[in-house]
Amino acid sequence: MPEALLDCDLSSKEFAVLQQNEVVCSLIHKAKEKRLKTEISSEQDHDAPNVCRSQACDSTENEVLDLSEMYALEHVKVASHDMVEVPLTIVYSRDLKMEGKSPALLTGYGAYGESLDMKWCADSLSLLDRGWVLAFAHVRGGGELGKAWHDSGRLLKKLNSMHDFLACGEFLVKRGFCHRDFLTARGVSAGGLLVAASIHMQAALFLAVILKVPFLDIGNTMLDENLSLTVSEYEEWGNPENKETFNYIRSYTPYDNLKKAVQYPHMLTLSSFQDTRVGYWEAAKWTARIREYTSVNTNKLTLLKTDMNSGHFTESGRYLHIEDTAFEYAFLLKMVENSTHKIAD
Repeated sequence: MPEALLDCDLSSKEFAVLQQNEVVCSLIHKAKEKRLKTEISSEQDHDAPNVCRSQACDSTENEVLDLSEMYALEHVKVASHDMVEVPLTIVYSRDLKMEGKSPALLTGYGAYGESLDMKWCADSLSLLDRGWVLAFAHVRGGGELGKAWHDSGRLLKKLNSMHDFLACGEFLVKRGFCHRDFLTARGVSAGGLLVAASIHMQAALFLAVILKVPFLDIGNTMLDENLSLTVSEYEEWGNPENKETFNYIRSYTPYDNLKKAVQYPHMLTLSSFQDTRVGYWEAAKWTARIREYTSVNTNKLTLLKTDMNSGHFTESGRYLHIEDTAFEYAFLLKMVENSTHKIAD
């Protein structure tokens, strides 16, 4: 349901919609059009689309726009490597989802006790209306299930986050939510570390990944106390001056675990030159090493885009946000399109 502001009378238990995010009528009110057409007499059938546009798209005072007739949302639990059940949220178009054939985008974060942002986002409709499945893995390290959930995905238990993410990806394929060759992933900041570390463990699971302002060189960063956030991050990642902690971080840090002769997924890495949280050089080093190690593999695309003006949270503004999202979606759509052609051939 698009975000709405309601005026509620507690005495009469009635409410009025003061404001609600607008959505393109031709896509969202398909179900309402069908209902209205059945109520209009046969003599007026030819006017049904116009009637729908004026009555259904312009909500009445007490009507809240609900998209559940067009889009489905499922909450499931996925067994991880240690049989711990990981929450997974799955969203898709009821009309366009194809069993075992749809492309899917899996998103994760799993750090600092923060929960994934699950609020309404109109951007998602662009992929949903193309038949994509959107999935959100609530891996350990996040805050979805409380403090204990956070603690079980940090410090010397961080690898649980990656195992959870991979289990969610495998679930999507095995249960027919997406085609085995069309699973993609996206991670922002610490979520970028999650996705990058996961592809080290199971690179073949993903067709393409997007890493946005990703934390990729955790080993070197956590050893440099001159960086602004290093010391304060010890609580989340640990102090690598401790040998056990150093070895554990070394086992999953994305940059140091890159290997030759591995076919990594198509990759779009996005960094910001003015980022004070994650250095832009981490994405640059990561991209350079992947290109060096996979130079003979011309089938995989490795892109780096650095925004010279923005910081960790990118520049604000409606149109800049739209441009950034369009760029990411274009990458995903192109990778799936190319893969589809190869399968057909």
